[in-house]
Order: sequence, then structure tokens, then C-alpha cells
Amino acid sequence: MRSVLGLTVFLMGSVAHAEECAQGSTCVPPEDMKVFVQLLKEKKCLQTEVPSFELDPITIIVDEKQRVFFSGADPNPYQLKMKWCSYEAVGTGKVKVVAAMKEPETWGFRFRPKAYLGYLPLEPIAYDKEPVGGVDAGLMLDFFHVQFANVDLAVGFRSFGLGAGVDITQNFGAYAGYGMGWNGWNHNLNAALWFAF
Repeated sequence: MRSVLGLTVFLMGSVAHAEECAQGSTCVPPEDMKVFVQLLKEKKCLQTEVPSFELDPITIIVDEKQRVFFSGADPNPYQLKMKWCSYEAVGTGKVKVVAAMKEPETWGFRFRPKAYLGYLPLEPIAYDKEPVGGVDAGLMLDFFHVQFANVDLAVGFRSFGLGAGVDITQNFGAYAGYGMGWNGWNHNLNAALWFAF
């Protein structure tokens, strides 16, 4: 009796299996079928779609003081992002900038014209002139410099001479030197402020 009952259960299972899966075919559980469909979609996407790449922009700035600033260095490294169907990848790297810049000369000959406003202190003291008679204005020529110090030729309305100047800023500075007056060839000191062109 037990064997007949077991045979009946076996035959019923085989009939049910035969109804679900035809002869010569392979049955796949629904969960596995979903995975297979997803893989086929993914393969189709990889065959038909083109990967997209996104690059971080690189910005290089050179300021008026010849300093170089650039993006893509630590703490924000340069990035390359890739997207292709369901795949994403990010690559990082450092941007290195080598700037071949000419360093400014620290000394040497040059041609830099200047305008100056100065004062000849010996005019009112030694030569009995009014205080306003010591005021002088004119042009200078900066022809030699060592860093911020320079040697200047000065020609003004009341005197001409030679002296030394100091750069306070790039286009402004002070001057002190010897001056000889046009009127009477009087010897003088000349203290002035200059403005470079």
C-alpha cells in the first residue's frame, strides 16, 4: 500500500514537472530568470552605449607678482569620472605645473625715466633766498640699480646733479644727492620724491 501511494505521488510530481518544463528544455526558477534578463540588458547597453568621461577643469592663474596658482593639487586633487551603463569609476591624480618664468634682475643697467619734486635746502640757508626758492622739480634718469636702490641723474628747473634713489613702491620712491644750481652754479643738496613712468 505504501509503495502504491509513493508511486502515485512520484507520478503526480513528474506530471506537474512535465507541465512546467517541456521535454528537451531547461527550466529556470523565476529569481534566476530576473538575473539573466538583467545581465542581457547590461550586455546590450555595453554594446550599444558609449562610455562618458568627465574631467575636472584645470585653472592656471599668474598674478601681477608673477606668482602661479593652479587647481588640481592637494587637498582637491584632479579627478576623472567615467560612467558606462551601470558602471561608474573615479580616478584621481595630482596636477603639476612647471612655469619657466624669467626672474626679475636684481641688479644691472637700465633706462627708467622719472619725474621728481625736490628741495634744495642750501638755497635759502647759504645763498639768502626765500624758502620757496629751494623748491625744484624736473626729470631723473635711473640708469643703474641694485635691488631697490638705484643711481640717478637729475635735471630740474633750478639744478642738475647725481644721487641715489630708493624704491618705496614699484613706481614711487625717494632720492638724495648732489645738485648744482643753474643760477650762479651754487652747490646744493637735493632731497626729492620721484614718480616713475
